[in-house]
Amino acid sequence: MNMALRGDEFELARAFEDLRRDGIASIPNFLTDEEFARMGKFVDDAVARRPGAYVGFNGPAEMAGSGLDELGASDRLHSLAERIYEHMTGRPAQRSDFYQVLRCLSGPDVNTHSHFYHYDSYVVTLLVPIRIPTKGKTGDFLLIPNARRYRRSYWRNAVDKVLLDNRISQRVLRFLAERRLPPVRRVKLEPGRMYFFCGYRTIHTNEPCDEDQLRATALFHFANPHAGHSRGPRAKMA
Repeated sequence: MNMALRGDEFELARAFEDLRRDGIASIPNFLTDEEFARMGKFVDDAVARRPGAYVGFNGPAEMAGSGLDELGASDRLHSLAERIYEHMTGRPAQRSDFYQVLRCLSGPDVNTHSHFYHYDSYVVTLLVPIRIPTKGKTGDFLLIPNARRYRRSYWRNAVDKVLLDNRISQRVLRFLAERRLPPVRRVKLEPGRMYFFCGYRTIHTNEPCDEDQLRATALFHFANPHAGHSRGPRAKMA
C-alpha cells in the first residue's frame, strides 16, 4: 500500500523535499506484489507476441487486464496526482482523467524510441517502472528539471516545444548526456516505485537499453493546462 495515501504525511513530505532538490521524487513500494506481478506478466506476454520490436499502448482500453487500467481509475492514484499538482502549482486540483501510456523497449527499435528530449503537455507525470535492465545499458531516465515556467498561452507553450524539438537542440542535449555533463541529470529507475515530476516544465527522455534487454515503463499524465487548445496528446517517452 502507498504509505503517503494511508495517512503517512511524513513520507509524502519527504518526497516533496526530494522533488524540490532533485526535480524528481519517488514513493517506494507503491505497488503491491500482486499488482506488480500482474503488470509484469502483461508486459512479458505483449513483448513475447512481438519479439524484438517496440510495443506501446495508449489509454486504459488497450491495457485492459493489466492492472494499469485499474490503477489509473483508482482513487489512490487520483488522490496522489491531485496532491502533487497542488504542491507544484499552489492551486487546487480539478478531477480529470489520466492520459496513460505503456512503453516496452527491446530489440533494434530501442534507439529509435530513445534520446528524444521533450516537455509533456501535462503538469504532473507519474512514472511506474515495470521492467528495467540490470546489466549493460539500462535505459536510465534523463532530465533537466523545471527548465521553463508554466505558460499562460498554448502558443507560447508550442514555441517552447519547437525550440526543443529540432536537430541542433537534440544533438546538444544528447552530447551532454553521453558525457554525463550538467545540467542533464540521470536517474536509475527501480521497478515497483512510483516516480513523479513536473513533466510540463521538465525536459526529459530515456537512454536506450541493450537490444537483448527489456525496458517497460507505465506513464500517467495528469492536468493538461492547454486542454482546450491541444490537438491531442502524442505518445510520451520516459
